[in-house]
Amino acid sequence: MTLDDFDRAASTVTSLVTALCGDQWTLPTACADWDVRAVVNHLAHGNAKVAFWAGAGPPAPEGDYLGASPASAFVASVAAARAVLAEPGLFSRQVTTPLGEVPGVFLVHMRVNEYLAHGWDLADATGASTDLLPDLAEGALAQWRSRFGSAARPPGGPFGPEAEAPPGATAADRLAAFLGRKAVNG
Repeated sequence: MTLDDFDRAASTVTSLVTALCGDQWTLPTACADWDVRAVVNHLAHGNAKVAFWAGAGPPAPEGDYLGASPASAFVASVAAARAVLAEPGLFSRQVTTPLGEVPGVFLVHMRVNEYLAHGWDLADATGASTDLLPDLAEGALAQWRSRFGSAARPPGGPFGPEAEAPPGATAADRLAAFLGRKAVNG
């Protein structure tokens, strides 16, 4: 996984976020208890965590990362995360994440996977195409399948039980279904 993959995933989600208008920010999503704004805030918070995990910044507390200009704040959070990910040597040194000590390149994997999963949530909620970055979605699906296998996913966890993907589902739709997502828009 490379910064090009990050850039592609970030660009796709940024396009979805900057296209949001009016009441779309309050639409429900496939993430229980999160509307569109909460999903975008979660992504911005994750972007802020990149600096901490990379050892380049303080912890990123829970809270509102979007303020009065949510789309602009999200764009700025993506730029800040990318700046950290582009630091020389980051990919090969060890960093501490919630999953333990991993090579820094894993931070790119984490962001791309988050962008794909929550990009799907945003697209589904707003009626946009959920056919997001098929090659990256296939790769993310393979990663999640190897990580989770058929292990039980307890209630209240970040991912629900695997849902059934519709016939002819895109890679992103299959990824969303594997992560327990059920479409709210269609």
